[in-house]
Amino acid sequence: MNAAKLRALPFVALLLPLDFIVAVVILAADLASLPWRFGRRWKDPGPVLDVTSVTIQILNWDGKHLLEECLPSVMEAVRYHSARSGRQPEVLVVDNGSSDGSIEFLRTRFPEVRLLELGRNYGFSDGNNRGFPHVQTDIVVLLNNDMLVAPDFLQPLLKPFGEREVFAVTSQITFADPDRRREETGKTRARFEGGFFRLWHAEISVEDEVRDSLPVFWVGGGSCAVDMRKLRSLGGFDSLYRPFYVEDADISWQAWKRGWQCLLAPASRVVHKHRGTTRPKYGDDFVENTIRRNQYLFIWKNVTSPGMILGHLVQLPRIHGSAIMQKGARFELRAYIRALWRLPFAVLRRVSGIPEYWLCDSHVMRLTQ
Repeated sequence: MNAAKLRALPFVALLLPLDFIVAVVILAADLASLPWRFGRRWKDPGPVLDVTSVTIQILNWDGKHLLEECLPSVMEAVRYHSARSGRQPEVLVVDNGSSDGSIEFLRTRFPEVRLLELGRNYGFSDGNNRGFPHVQTDIVVLLNNDMLVAPDFLQPLLKPFGEREVFAVTSQITFADPDRRREETGKTRARFEGGFFRLWHAEISVEDEVRDSLPVFWVGGGSCAVDMRKLRSLGGFDSLYRPFYVEDADISWQAWKRGWQCLLAPASRVVHKHRGTTRPKYGDDFVENTIRRNQYLFIWKNVTSPGMILGHLVQLPRIHGSAIMQKGARFELRAYIRALWRLPFAVLRRVSGIPEYWLCDSHVMRLTQ
């Protein structure tokens, strides 16, 4: 056993009682909800949507400099699309209590944009959710404030909604620098190995480029179009993950388990400027720790197949040890304890979701490979 593993062992042992609590709570909840697993029924996905009924919703927090650079491309895309579809999409900016002059900038430079002022920062989930009651169209397109869009990005993004089972469609993501390695593509994939999820963006192949759409594990919450009726039935993004990250993977997984599809439209292209407001405001350590916390919450809420959840619970010590060796004990302890504070809320959502699911976890994994 190497020195790094030896240093991790005391911290892994320290977490064992907490792992036991997590296992008891989740397994007890699954046992109590066992009768509901046999009462599930297929639910009609609803009518075909009017693909000309579209609102573009942009969440903003102190992003005046990003709006100044990126919003003109959105307005150009709106004009381009309306000239061809005969109906102009509405643009709604939901402002999370900006103090950098974003409000004044929008009113002066873009008076045609509808503005919803929230007064304070509600984060990603709650901020977007507070915008949804103001969307009166069949489809909402969610964009980050640091997204540049191609003039023709809307038509291929909306086309798959001709099928009733489609929940959401995401754009292909590129970078302004063509030589930069693409950490994001929009072709999202996942593997459940060692009791934990590994998520990544796969390379988009030549064959992918000529397809109208292809299934993905999750749609990007800042570069996708969503069926508003289905989104409302899910209650919007889950505040369990506040203030940010993993919400889009969560809602996509919830949709897949109900038998709805999450797709990538390769011909719909956006450029992610990667100069957003999250990391500069919160710091890299807090952001990375929140992602780690939310990965635990995602599993505790969503993974209901017995083999997969047992694999996670049994391998928690190994999961901790691996993280401690890579990120340090303080990082893993902090993330896990932060997740434990929200375990009751994750388990309540776990139990309430079981009667709504049509597909099992392993089936969803196969569909999204």
